[in-house]
Amino acid sequence: MSEARDWQQLSTYLTGVDLDMYLEIPEDLSRRIEIKDGLVTVCESPSPNHNAIARNLQAALLRGIAARRDGSPCLRVNGDVDMLVSEVPFHFKRPDVIVYRRIDTARPRWRKKPLVADTLLVVEVVSPSTITADTMDKRVEYARFGIPHYWIVRMAEHNGPVASIEMLQLGSDGTYSIQQTAQRSLATDVAISMLDPFTATVTWTELDLGVD
Repeated sequence: MSEARDWQQLSTYLTGVDLDMYLEIPEDLSRRIEIKDGLVTVCESPSPNHNAIARNLQAALLRGIAARRDGSPCLRVNGDVDMLVSEVPFHFKRPDVIVYRRIDTARPRWRKKPLVADTLLVVEVVSPSTITADTMDKRVEYARFGIPHYWIVRMAEHNGPVASIEMLQLGSDGTYSIQQTAQRSLATDVAISMLDPFTATVTWTELDLGVD
């Protein structure tokens, strides 16, 4: 399907979208949008470096979960997957990386995709078109949703490699505070050393894999 036909088809879903309508949208189009309160937001296609960094983070967090001493597979790590905020009005987000509790029983329509209530950590890799959304809007939204941890990853000149990682934790007042900020340094290769919601260490070298 040509891009012109893609946009023509997508335009029929621009307003008043509910969950039933969303489930009818062809997957190649639904993967390019988010929906907030029934209104469609078209997401710009991320750069290869953006995708590589997100994949590297997923892989590192998966290793951390696999190494848990209790051996419990109760957490899942994923990326580019819909996280349901509410059915009415229909609202979902699609974080670059998400850690959530394992879903044992598929929901009738949302299947085994996570709800906000399942989510422990979300990560957004900042792109030029998402600076305000990732650093301001989503910081407020994710806190309001009650997500315990939010990380903001910034790339050098918005095109990689990773320059910094801001790790935020939800406080008792319902807002995020900075738990840790990692800045790329020649002194150490450790980018992330985390204890909550599980223990993991991620190096800058690991984050650089596949980044041009």
